[in-house]
Amino acid sequence: MLRQEKETKEMKTKMRRLLGLILAMLLFVVPLWGCGKEKMQGSVNSDIAQKAQTAGGLTVHYLDVGQGNAILLQSEGQTMLIDGGARKSSSFVVSYLEKQKIEKLDYVLISHFDEDHLSGAVGALHKFPVGTLITPDYEADSNIFQSYKKIAEEKGYQAVHPKQGQEFSLGSAKFRIISPVSYGHEDENQDSVGIILENGEQKFFIGGDIGLESEKEILDSGVDIQADVMLMNHHGSHVSEEFFKKVSPSYSVISCGKDNKYGHPRADTMELLKKYDVPVFRTDLQGTILMYSDGQELTFEQEPCNDYTPGDRSGAEEDEDIQEFNNSNEQECDFVLNAHTKKIHKKDCSSVEQMSEENRSYYKGDINALLDAGYSACKSCNP
Repeated sequence: MLRQEKETKEMKTKMRRLLGLILAMLLFVVPLWGCGKEKMQGSVNSDIAQKAQTAGGLTVHYLDVGQGNAILLQSEGQTMLIDGGARKSSSFVVSYLEKQKIEKLDYVLISHFDEDHLSGAVGALHKFPVGTLITPDYEADSNIFQSYKKIAEEKGYQAVHPKQGQEFSLGSAKFRIISPVSYGHEDENQDSVGIILENGEQKFFIGGDIGLESEKEILDSGVDIQADVMLMNHHGSHVSEEFFKKVSPSYSVISCGKDNKYGHPRADTMELLKKYDVPVFRTDLQGTILMYSDGQELTFEQEPCNDYTPGDRSGAEEDEDIQEFNNSNEQECDFVLNAHTKKIHKKDCSSVEQMSEENRSYYKGDINALLDAGYSACKSCNP
């Protein structure tokens, strides 16, 4: 009898060890993605807009504004517009908001002052009362920025320039500022106001046009940037793998124009999405993308397209002045140009190191030709 009890006890011990081993093996084979966070699974419902109106929660509209960015957020009767696309999309954005029966925007967040983000937002400022205007703390040298300043002054809006870590409420949701960590970048894209939008258990990453420089600053700051849905930075331009893994999205969204001249989205970005098996939504292929969060589950109006085809960079037409002024090389040039900011630099200017390769041109010739073409001298190196 004692022997039988001993054998039974030993058998139970072996079973417990076996079960423990099986459990450990199962945990081991689950892909380690985002510090062990399981990928979130969303569902599809073509009547998402009607469901959102009756159920509350958070609705995210990634508007199809071509080569640009515009996002409408609705939660518990409050609304927020993030950017507004380029000039040609301004009337579409206003019309879209009107169709949602929006009478007031509780927030307008302008990530940065590039025309493909700012123009439609200026149109919205003309049309709708705004509770809080959020922008980065710098000024741009452009006509559309002057239009923005004029309407903001006419309406009496005093822009809030947020700092990293600040939080704002939006209905049942809230959003937290993650960038910029600092200002004064040569490339104004790096000064983009980026946020993590949270509704219950779900998080959305929206970072404007930040690039590698700003990504590194965010990572170095140690701020939490994990999100379930990631709007890919700068219309699907380059993103570092380290940064992408920190966000660890379950889904991705790319807002870009069909057959755009910039070659967005980039091949390396699409390869990264494929490598980590992240489903992708694309406004250039699917139009406006709607998502609904009730705080626990995420619902999409349509399936991800999962088309990882990159944009055509080889066929992209450069501006004539960029072609004309990119006439030398790093060793022999007189000046280094930033094609994005239209700034002229000396070769040894510290800003040249911060400049992305795709924006860099090497020019040999008279500086007056550059000034006549609309370029301006860097105030740091005074070429």
